[in-house]
Amino acid sequence: MNTQKISTIFRHTGAIASLVAAATVATGFMAPSASALSLVPSAEGEVKLTNPGFTAIGPLVTLDDLIQSVESLANPDGTFSRLFVDDLTTANKYGGVQFQAGDAGTVPGGLWFRPSELEEEQGQLEVGTFKFKFTEVLPELKIAYFDTESSGTTGVPDFGGVLDTDGVLDAGSNPIIPGPDGNISYQIWKDVSFITLKLGQDNPMVGKSGDGVDFQLETTADIPEPATTLGLGALGLMGALGLRKRNKNLS
Repeated sequence: MNTQKISTIFRHTGAIASLVAAATVATGFMAPSASALSLVPSAEGEVKLTNPGFTAIGPLVTLDDLIQSVESLANPDGTFSRLFVDDLTTANKYGGVQFQAGDAGTVPGGLWFRPSELEEEQGQLEVGTFKFKFTEVLPELKIAYFDTESSGTTGVPDFGGVLDTDGVLDAGSNPIIPGPDGNISYQIWKDVSFITLKLGQDNPMVGKSGDGVDFQLETTADIPEPATTLGLGALGLMGALGLRKRNKNLS
């Protein structure tokens, strides 16, 4: 091998190394972005509860892998509410539960967790208390509550002076401040591995159905920036071309 070929090899190798170094610095500034991840299943049906003796009355939905379990806690009258996933604009019937297509107010689109007290209003009374356990600590959990109109009845309950979650409230009020018919209110909790949510109010007065509340859960997931992925692919291509050219020179 003559001196000129050796010099050419080092020149190409140095150029490739410079490209790799520059691209590495560039991609280092391209941190993964946080993307919203809904924890509401993508189909209507019933959520399987961990309560003893639970028997589904509707098709079971598949929960997100981040949700380990859901338990229904006792209502003040000793009953246990069911939990469904529902498109509030459609009508559904599960056993004795009859969900109507919409109500008197504005109904949002999409799928929502929908509590149901079977013993009242043919299951249309959307009240209940549910404990969610997650498979890992969620850095952020955003909760949307639909149609909260009663004061001090919806949110994370206080049991013995301690909120039933290990998360820290980062945004919103707890309990949720009531709003007009059809309102949507939000909470954001940080570092959550479990949380209990109390939904709505059961009004014992004759002729009153109470305050029904549906909810959605959302967390964040880190995804790589497209530019970062493309940059790494370009590095691989440049490296392959550089090695091919070097092998050609060697031959």
